[in-house]
Amino acid sequence: MKRMNKVIFLDIDGVLNTERYNEYCYKNNLANSDEYGYLFDPIAVRNLTKILNETGADIVISSSWKYSGISSLLDMWNDRALPGRVIDITPDSDADELLLHADLENMEFFDYKGSEIKEWLSKHGKKVSRYVILDDEQEMLPEQRDNFVHINPTIGISEEDATKAIKILNT
Repeated sequence: MKRMNKVIFLDIDGVLNTERYNEYCYKNNLANSDEYGYLFDPIAVRNLTKILNETGADIVISSSWKYSGISSLLDMWNDRALPGRVIDITPDSDADELLLHADLENMEFFDYKGSEIKEWLSKHGKKVSRYVILDDEQEMLPEQRDNFVHINPTIGISEEDATKAIKILNT
């Protein structure tokens, strides 16, 4: 993995794959999927492009789409001519390991996605100066909240979300 500076932890469902675009495809009798799965909302992709262009960040996939494997994700990114560079995926959470170290008073062990991001950062964080998490679910750890942009799953990444992400990455 190359030396990186800024990283976007990117969820896909509800962030790039939106309810709005699926409804648009359905109403207009258009295909809403390809060999990789649901197609992405062009407006959300445009807003992701804005973030990437203004920050120079790389992408780490934190979505369940990671279970198709990094090779498949890279093929999809290339075939769909998506912006930026996917450099990695977050590790799978190990529920038993999380339970062993869980603070049962706080119940943070349910924040598996936040825990996966924390694990990725523990391995690669020395190379990362800034990061942002783009997700429609709020499963983040308390220490990640300042780096988190909550995305509305109906519309995906909005212009306002892009502005917030750029501010987090460029501050």
